[in-house]
Amino acid sequence: MGLGPARQEALEMETAVVTGAGSGIGAAVAERFARGGAHVGVLDASEAGAQASAERLRAGGLSAEPLVCDVTDASAVEAAIGGLAERRGGVDAAVCAAGVASRHTIPQMDAAAWRRVIDVNLTGAFLSLKSVAAHASPAGASITIVSSVAAEHVAYLSGVHYASSKAGITGLVRHAAFELGRRNIRVNAVGPGPMSNRMGGGSVDAAQQQAAARNLPLQRVVEPADVAEVCWFLASPAARAVTGVYLPVDCGFLTSRGAAYQRYFEAHGEAF
Repeated sequence: MGLGPARQEALEMETAVVTGAGSGIGAAVAERFARGGAHVGVLDASEAGAQASAERLRAGGLSAEPLVCDVTDASAVEAAIGGLAERRGGVDAAVCAAGVASRHTIPQMDAAAWRRVIDVNLTGAFLSLKSVAAHASPAGASITIVSSVAAEHVAYLSGVHYASSKAGITGLVRHAAFELGRRNIRVNAVGPGPMSNRMGGGSVDAAQQQAAARNLPLQRVVEPADVAEVCWFLASPAARAVTGVYLPVDCGFLTSRGAAYQRYFEAHGEAF
C-alpha cells in the first residue's frame, strides 16, 4: 500500500483523527486522509502500533502524530482527542475504526467476553464521537464509524456480541446525526464485507480470499483501501448532504447473503 502524492484531492480539512489506526482499515484510512492533506491523529491502544503508523506516514512526507489510548476509557479518549484539538484548533473529521472480535457461540460466551466486544466496538465509538463533537471545528465536522455487514446479517467469524455491537452502531449513528446536525456535524457509518485482512493485522490466506470472492457478485473481497476511499468521500464536500446513513462496502455481500453465486447462473442454464 503505497503512500502516493503527499497532497492529493485536498479537502477543506486541516485535522482528522482515526481510531484503531495502528493496522488494517484504520491504518488505510489514516493514510488516505493524510494523502488528502489532513494532519492525522493516529490513535491506537497499542503505542507501538500508533507510533509505527504515524512514522510511516511522516516518512512519506505526510503530516501525522501518534495518539495512544484505550477507546473504552472516557478520560483517556477526551485527553487524546481534546489535546489534538487544542493543538490544532479543532477537529474537522474523524473515523472510528477501533474494534475487536472473538469467536463464541452463545453457550460458550461469558459476560466478560460480551462486555469486551460491546465496550470497544460500541461504547468506544460513542466516547470517540462524543469527544470529537465537543472539539469539532467551528465550521462543523464529519464523523464516520466503521461498522460491518454483521449489523444486517450475522457474524459468521465472531459471535452475537460482535453482531450486536455493529447493529448498535446503526442506532448510534442515526441518533447522533439527528442531534448533531444543527451544529453541521455529520455522522455516518460504513459496513465492510468480507475482507482481505484480519482484524488486528495480517492478511487472510489467498485461498480463503478466493473462496469468499466466488460467493460475491463483484468476485473479489474488500481491501482496506476500499473502505478508506468511502470514508474519504463521506468526509468530503461531495457528501455535505449525507448524514445518518449506513453504507455497505461489501462487494455485493448483502445482495447475495453469502449464497453460492456461481450456482445461480448454473441453475438458469448460463455459463459462468
